[in-house]
Amino acid sequence: MKTEFDILIIGAGLVGLTTALACADSGAKVALLDRAALGLGKDSRASALAATSLRLFENLGVEITSHLQPIHDMLVTDGAPNSPWQLHFGDTQDAGSLGAIIANTDLKAALLQRVAETQAIQPFAPIKVENFTERAGHIIVDTDQGELTAQLLIAADGRESMTRHKAGITSQRFDYDAASLVTTLSHELPHEGLAWQRMIKGGALAVLPLPGQHSQIVWSGPTAGIKAAEALDEADFLALLSEKMGGYLGAMQCTAPRRSYALRLQVADRFHKGRIALVGDAAHSIHPLAGQGLNLGLRDAAALADGVKTSVETGQDIGIAALLDYDLWRNIDTRSLGLLTHVMAQNSGNDRAVIGHVRRLGLALTNRATPLKSALEKHASGQGREVPNLMR
Repeated sequence: MKTEFDILIIGAGLVGLTTALACADSGAKVALLDRAALGLGKDSRASALAATSLRLFENLGVEITSHLQPIHDMLVTDGAPNSPWQLHFGDTQDAGSLGAIIANTDLKAALLQRVAETQAIQPFAPIKVENFTERAGHIIVDTDQGELTAQLLIAADGRESMTRHKAGITSQRFDYDAASLVTTLSHELPHEGLAWQRMIKGGALAVLPLPGQHSQIVWSGPTAGIKAAEALDEADFLALLSEKMGGYLGAMQCTAPRRSYALRLQVADRFHKGRIALVGDAAHSIHPLAGQGLNLGLRDAAALADGVKTSVETGQDIGIAALLDYDLWRNIDTRSLGLLTHVMAQNSGNDRAVIGHVRRLGLALTNRATPLKSALEKHASGQGREVPNLMR
């Protein structure tokens, strides 16, 4: 068994798999570790992929085209879809600028296939990571199958990251006392590629289009209310949901179990320490209102790959040179998006009359302010001042 690598990655979720492919594409030899056998799991969620994320997967040779539902229109309203209090983004000027929706299982299947085809990546799964130690020039990871060594260790092991805790990297955390209920629907009427988010009493309801006449529902609100909706029988749940959606998709059926997830804002105080770097939920977890959580993690992967590529091409130590700009680069992006989603979350379900009126007025004014609206659309597409090379 090979035990020496350039990079060790702990965690084989969507961001961990993408990070492995991005680093391998940049010339590194990668070991991918996970406590469970590699597989699709039971994730019934879908993700909105920004235009830059779609380019990342295209550049890495991850074939997902047939599983994508392009977003043709994006609508945020305070009320029904035809409410005057709305913010609308159309896809008429730049096809694909609003991104696309994909089921997480379809994305993971494509990533696993590409990993299996990549000789520079060696998976170790299932495997248990017990500890790690930094030494001069490398890092040693102790597992239940022996020692593995590398120049760089990347933590992609989720928001409860064992690697982050063991490395002594602290985080700032805010619990919303809120949850998201997620399920997938089949429906009578076509969605026409519309991604719609409605501000409702106590939270927000997002309807994300999937291929065919299917959509994913992400209903965010106070934990007690979400748990109550999750416990309803299907007929009562669909009746309640149809009322909140104004019935615009016609008759509906659930095609996936209803699952709820606790919501929090959590950002690591630093994104690397020594020879350890954090990506994805190990580095940050934000409110799902803007649908940008996965895109944020994918930008981590692409940014890290830029540093790896430079290190390999110049013959420098990957565990040092690859991280020179990583912390600053990812901190700016993460904290600005985290603040934006936090403000949105704090005001989306506020039922006070004054706050509600300001929110509705803000949507209407932004919809008419072309420069501001254009800036928001650019941010949603993942286009910042600097874009990692693999996302261009």
